[in-house]
Amino acid sequence: MQRHIARMAELGVTPPPHVPMLYPLMPTLVTNATDIGVIGVDSTPEVEAVVFSWKGTDYVTVGSDHTDRRIEAASSLQGKNSCPKVTGTTAWLLAEVLDHWDALQLRATCGDVLLQEGGVANLLSVQTLMDFVARHDGALSDGRLFFGGTVPTLTSPPKGRTTITLELRDPVRNRALTHAYTVHIFEEYFRAPG
Repeated sequence: MQRHIARMAELGVTPPPHVPMLYPLMPTLVTNATDIGVIGVDSTPEVEAVVFSWKGTDYVTVGSDHTDRRIEAASSLQGKNSCPKVTGTTAWLLAEVLDHWDALQLRATCGDVLLQEGGVANLLSVQTLMDFVARHDGALSDGRLFFGGTVPTLTSPPKGRTTITLELRDPVRNRALTHAYTVHIFEEYFRAPG
């Protein structure tokens, strides 16, 4: 966690006032699309386990807290709300992984390039996060979700159009959740012909 905060500080992002930090997201940003659009080339993925509730049952999937780093340097809240938040299309029952939560592994790649990799054991436990959410924002209810924190960034994806592959691996049950999405870059304005 401290390495991630230090890396963000290198990019000009002010460290959060406390950890964990809960940033509200506009619900319309959450998508399981395979294509997203962003403005400019300053956004990067953050692979995370995503916990959500549906019809009284808690689930976990893989996701990306895709964020514009230039905007985040000025305002973490605005940076977090500057890009779509991508989630997988399949999920596991949270109860199926609670007894071995710390064994779960997160990974993000771009082609053959490893962007992020690490275990959720290095993050706050899912129960600690759920308690934090309940204390500050009420109990996790149907249709609500939270991103559980990210693992170390090894390198950033290339600038421009890229495809990011996310993975949440469960080595105990020998299975994985994966989701890939392509990032399309939009310019700030259309250029006049000539």
